[in-house]
Amino acid sequence: MRIGFIGIGGIVDIYRKALAQYQTPVTAVCDINAARVAEVAAAEKCTGYTDYREMLANERLDAVFIAIPPGYHQQQVIDCVKAGCAVFVAKPVGLDPSLVAQTLAAINAAGVINQVGYMARYADIVAKARELIGDRKIVMGLARFMVRMPANHPWWGKRSICGGQIIEQSTHMFDLLRHLMGEVSHVQSFGHQGAADDIADFEDSTIVSLKFANGAIGTVISTSCTEVPEGCGWELTGRDLYLKLTMDLELSGVIDGKPVSYHGEETGYIRQVGEFLTALKTKNQAMIKSSYADAVQSLQLTMAAERSLQNGGQTIRLES
Repeated sequence: MRIGFIGIGGIVDIYRKALAQYQTPVTAVCDINAARVAEVAAAEKCTGYTDYREMLANERLDAVFIAIPPGYHQQQVIDCVKAGCAVFVAKPVGLDPSLVAQTLAAINAAGVINQVGYMARYADIVAKARELIGDRKIVMGLARFMVRMPANHPWWGKRSICGGQIIEQSTHMFDLLRHLMGEVSHVQSFGHQGAADDIADFEDSTIVSLKFANGAIGTVISTSCTEVPEGCGWELTGRDLYLKLTMDLELSGVIDGKPVSYHGEETGYIRQVGEFLTALKTKNQAMIKSSYADAVQSLQLTMAAERSLQNGGQTIRLES
């Protein structure tokens, strides 16, 4: 299996580690940073490029990992699928809704295996939570993304490139609530700005209220400036049901009066790559838990939350 990369920033080290674990070598890498290309190509003993079109023309790749900042998405995914490559795309899938729609159409037309890096869906604790929930109804979901982001990140703190924390980081929280609870019908957001202007040119803290199409409710809280990181997690409630999922391995709670305590053995970071490779080998898109089409739904939700934020907390209704 011949694997290529477009964009080889920090997240790619996790993908490379996963590929090594599954004994799948890297064939070619591409990035606009020539020094980084030289470093990774030497480590992987593969060919390096600074122009992805040249890479696609020269290499007969089975799959390409596209891991570039959301604001830099252009034709990369489209050109890959037109070349017959399966694609693994880092989240979020872009910032331009028109381009995202064109990309989805190209993926559908090509019929290639496709996956987006929503790794939480692949974690042990999520599989266990779904098993425990069964056919019970979740009536409320809470999610927190509370971290201290470093100043002087090359692109994360720039809204024009990342889209803001809701779209670029907290997207994991929204995505997993969708995965466990269904689609959202209404969203309303409020934010605060000014406590972390050295970190980002957008809100340092946000709170987003959700109403799901099935009547359930939810909240996503995010901050990039907390001094005591609480980290990432979700809480789910229902009749005789309470579960707390703490990234990446802890699941606790109570169901029908019985305590739940489960420690996962594997995060989703590695397993998501393994399942992508298996889907490639078996040509089975159905086994993918985070398709490009599904990721578009998460992007639409986070972009609606961002619109509400920029419009003073206006309630946004999402199309069904």
